[in-house]
Amino acid sequence: MKRFCALMLAFLMVFSLAGCKSNSSEEAKDPVQEDLIKYVETDLPTIKGNEATAIERYNEVSNGIADMKRKEIASAFNDEIIPTYTTFVKDLEALSPATEEVKALKDTYLSGAKDQLEGMIQLNDAITSNDSDGAKAANELITQGKTKIEQHRADIVTLANEHNINVSAGDVSASGEAS
Repeated sequence: MKRFCALMLAFLMVFSLAGCKSNSSEEAKDPVQEDLIKYVETDLPTIKGNEATAIERYNEVSNGIADMKRKEIASAFNDEIIPTYTTFVKDLEALSPATEEVKALKDTYLSGAKDQLEGMIQLNDAITSNDSDGAKAANELITQGKTKIEQHRADIVTLANEHNINVSAGDVSASGEAS
């Protein structure tokens, strides 16, 4: 989960798309191409801050959980992680791509983010009540969300290639990964 979160954040921070558009005014514009570029270069970057903050704090708590009291963990989840990630999910929900193809991308991402949010809520409840089965179920839900978010990333690359957009992942640093 920690590696996923770090990779997801790095992806959103450095992933860029550049359209391969012709200068010819006779050539028809590709609405999917334009919408995808807007989605990745404008829409997602405007909301990623809350996601990054929540995931970073989640990773800090996950890494230090053995040294924390339940009250401290609950406070981190209730006061920081869950409210911040909830804001991210609401902001993602509010995005309204113009094309069906990009809407489908957003919907995959939103579904994964909602799964992760619900998993975080359930994990907090499980930790608070010392419910190991509940924690296991919560982690499975978080993993399910991760899978959907990874699919979102793959779908972006596929759609970009289909619409003549050069995809550049940039220099993804491992420094943000939790050990």
